[in-house]
Parts: sequence; structure tokens; C-alpha cells
Amino acid sequence: MPGVGAVELLSVLAIAAIFLAVPIALLVMIWRRVRTSTGVAMPARDPALDALRSRLAAGEIDEAEYLRLQSVLRGG
Repeated sequence: MPGVGAVELLSVLAIAAIFLAVPIALLVMIWRRVRTSTGVAMPARDPALDALRSRLAAGEIDEAEYLRLQSVLRGG
């Protein structure tokens, strides 16, 4: 009985890779769709709020002023 040749081995490995890659790709696509449709995706960052946080961290404003300005920026 002859041994398995390199071509046969590579073809078996290629078929196995396809059978593994297709379900993994489908799972990733489903996960992305569910994640974005349920609102789990990260919201866009607001540069104005980032600047406000930086001012608080630098000690330029106190917490009361931070909360007041945050409310203004969020429209409340």
C-alpha cells in the first residue's frame, strides 16, 4: 500500500480548513450583527466631553462646575 503523497495531504488539509473557516466566519458575522443591533457597540466619543474631562483632571474646574457643564453639553 503506497504512502500518502504531499498533494493528497495538502488537499485534505485544504478541505478541513474550509470546513472550519466557513462556520467561524458565519459566527463572526452573526455576532457582529447582533452586537450592533442591540446597541452594545461603543458609542462615538464626544470631543467636548473629553475636553471637559481633561479640564477636571487638570484641576482647572471643580466637580460642581464639571457636572454643570456636562449637563449643558448633553442638552439637559
